[in-house]
Amino acid sequence: MRRSELPQDLGDAFTVAAARSSGVSSGRLQARSLSAPFHGARTTRRLTQHEQLQLLIDTLPDHAFACGPTAAVLHDLPLPAPLQLTAFTEPTIGVPLPHNRIRRPAVTGRALRVTPQQLTEVRGIRCTGLTRTSVDLAPALDLARLVAVTDHLIARRGGRLTLGALHEAHRQAGSGRGSRTRADALALCVGGSESPRESETRVALVLAGLPTPETNVEIWDGGRFVARVDMLYRDRKIVIEYDGEYHFTHAQWQRDRSRRAALAELGYHIVVVASADLADPASLTARIRRLLGG
Repeated sequence: MRRSELPQDLGDAFTVAAARSSGVSSGRLQARSLSAPFHGARTTRRLTQHEQLQLLIDTLPDHAFACGPTAAVLHDLPLPAPLQLTAFTEPTIGVPLPHNRIRRPAVTGRALRVTPQQLTEVRGIRCTGLTRTSVDLAPALDLARLVAVTDHLIARRGGRLTLGALHEAHRQAGSGRGSRTRADALALCVGGSESPRESETRVALVLAGLPTPETNVEIWDGGRFVARVDMLYRDRKIVIEYDGEYHFTHAQWQRDRSRRAALAELGYHIVVVASADLADPASLTARIRRLLGG
């Protein structure tokens, strides 16, 4: 017997509640042509992570919202790759107190003291706003990674919040899980950092007791522009640069080689940092300490 067609207004992904309101029978909802990514939802095709999160939110009470790492990914904050993945595969979903937290398989439920002003909508999904999300991230990140997020938020180029707004959010959040990390991150953040790994490198140096380097500095030779460097100890003419994967392309390698040769001609010592160096920060900071003469 041929299955009846689903109402077109349901689309490719829908809640069971919406289907029943459209007159779809329980038997039709059990058809093998439909998959159930989670309780209370059906889909006729494989969904993107964003679509699946949207469908999950649609099955939950109206007061539920994405928060923590899941909200951070929606806001395009720079999280470590493993946390970015679990932000969707094991989403963090909040509800305002005094509601009970969401209890579902593969969902991290949280009951939070939030105000309506701290909530927003990003790409159609209810979530905590940017300032509140930055507060809620603290328990999920170590200090260096939280500084990277904070640097991103206050960056001179494309910054999205002021340092004052972050301090006020920290004050309003009070003590509790992550409060010490938040305070330390606010003390270490700078507006000049332009990548998470640059931030992590700088934090490793400062935590090792080394001076805080200048960030993203233009170096000139008289009236001739030479290079813009990630970090600089000006008095010792030490340049520190983090090389991510894009530096390994032939074209970028050639550009890096030319600009670093020009810096060397002016007497600068260039320290190139890669991901392996951040895995062993003690060795990295010891090397730079020797160059600084410490």
